[in-house]
Amino acid sequence: MTGAEAVAECLKAQGIDLIFGIRGLHITPVVAAAKKRRLRFIEVRNEQAAAFMADAYARVTGKVGVVLAGTGAGAAATIIGIQEAYCSSSPVLLVVSQIEHAHLHRGWGDVHEVKDQHGVISNVTEACYDVKTASDIPHSLHEIFSRIDNERPRPYGLEIAADILKEEYATPFSYQPVVRTPRPPDGKTLEEAVELIARARRPVIYAGGGAINFGAGQAVQRLAERLNAPVLTSIKGKGVIPEVHDLSLGNLGTEEPVRSFLAEADLAIVVGTRFSNRSTGKWSLRLPSQWVRVDIDERQFARTHPDIQGRDVVELTGDARTTLEQILGRLEQHPSRPHGFDRSAVIRAKKQTLESVRAAYPAEMKLLEDIRQVIRPDAIVANDSTVATYWTRRYFEVCEPRTFLWAMGSGTIGFGLPAAIGAKLAKPESQVLALCGDGGFLFSCQELATAVKYRLAIVVLLFNDHAYGVVDYGERKAGHLFGDEALSNPDFVALAKSFGADAVRVQSFDLIGETLPAAFARNTLTVIEVPAALRIPPDLA
Repeated sequence: MTGAEAVAECLKAQGIDLIFGIRGLHITPVVAAAKKRRLRFIEVRNEQAAAFMADAYARVTGKVGVVLAGTGAGAAATIIGIQEAYCSSSPVLLVVSQIEHAHLHRGWGDVHEVKDQHGVISNVTEACYDVKTASDIPHSLHEIFSRIDNERPRPYGLEIAADILKEEYATPFSYQPVVRTPRPPDGKTLEEAVELIARARRPVIYAGGGAINFGAGQAVQRLAERLNAPVLTSIKGKGVIPEVHDLSLGNLGTEEPVRSFLAEADLAIVVGTRFSNRSTGKWSLRLPSQWVRVDIDERQFARTHPDIQGRDVVELTGDARTTLEQILGRLEQHPSRPHGFDRSAVIRAKKQTLESVRAAYPAEMKLLEDIRQVIRPDAIVANDSTVATYWTRRYFEVCEPRTFLWAMGSGTIGFGLPAAIGAKLAKPESQVLALCGDGGFLFSCQELATAVKYRLAIVVLLFNDHAYGVVDYGERKAGHLFGDEALSNPDFVALAKSFGADAVRVQSFDLIGETLPAAFARNTLTVIEVPAALRIPPDLA
């Protein structure tokens, strides 16, 4: 068995069945070994897109997304996507080749040699592992999967020299798959948290991506219903409970009617979030000062922005589902029970917020409502970073966890189409809709070829305002536009058709509600171009 075959054997044993990448010169032995073991290899047209696809696959399934990249340029091309996975806490494994081990740091000009590939990968992953011999591969992969499963989900790198990939195994092969071990919180701190919750009059829950990563949606909903506690979320936490639920306030915590309503809360139960700038309206969210906080990563407790941080906090280190289930179990035996909020008041605060925005921005809100009405509750929406998705992050109702994908970690563009591809490969039976702008779409439009090759029935809604819309708005507001900012675009309908996709152009937002059902009914890759501009949402304006 060679080193490349050992990689494939370990991945198969770990339950990996899908890999993204390009067959770079040095990494081809791993691709060949994977295919022989019936691991599906999705060959893309740019390694950056492979990383976005693996990230989306991981977000949708909760499994590890795997990327293969060749030495040098191939590895470097993945970096933007791996950086996004790091910032959004997605479990992704990047396996990259390297020049021959004996040639490292010699400067001989070996094929694909770069200055410090390991350092580049280390900067955007939780850790990058090197192997010295083929026999090191199972141990390294076992440690990586163990850390991904039992710590904060993050991307990891595994760098293997080309000669080690071809090297014959010196010892009998052995790999024991990693099994996630639930991480319970400290018992004494748990008791303190339960007492605090039981004494609260009107608690509120704030849930982030960590609640979704650890499958805590049902526990969050049970806790909310027991306490009559409204549930706020970060952007990554959208859908942790259905946003049509009476107690859901989604990502509306900084809207005035909700902000006034929350002034009555006396305790925040904070689950799996870092309180990012975008999710909290530039840290303008206001929660009560008393918290019970749950996070798998105890380092996050000390990193919270001071404008958000509670002053009296009980900190529970553990995975969200296990910790909330233990809290629930003890609350059920506790004699005290918070009265909580009147559900009608929660519904009223949400209704007032949405009606106020709808009155000021009728076209934009109707667009979101039309999309929600025509797609299924479990449809996956892959958001690129464009004006339309700055609307969806706050005002689009998400019905299920792992169905709302947004590149909010690093805020990159070009995410939408590759993420939709990764999502469709993860859940072939689900409707998948990509929301893109003209600027971001041209970062990754070559992946239409990937979607066509693998016969993926994705619908792309492409808003074409001939601009990097959010950037241009900021510059216009500051008085810094110079008149040369308009983008020169292709005929997007002709472009999509040239790849083999169906494509149509609609001239009005009002037509999207009737165009989308027909596109999904065709059950093929379809691009819908809308040559019109949306207004900037109020939180940006």
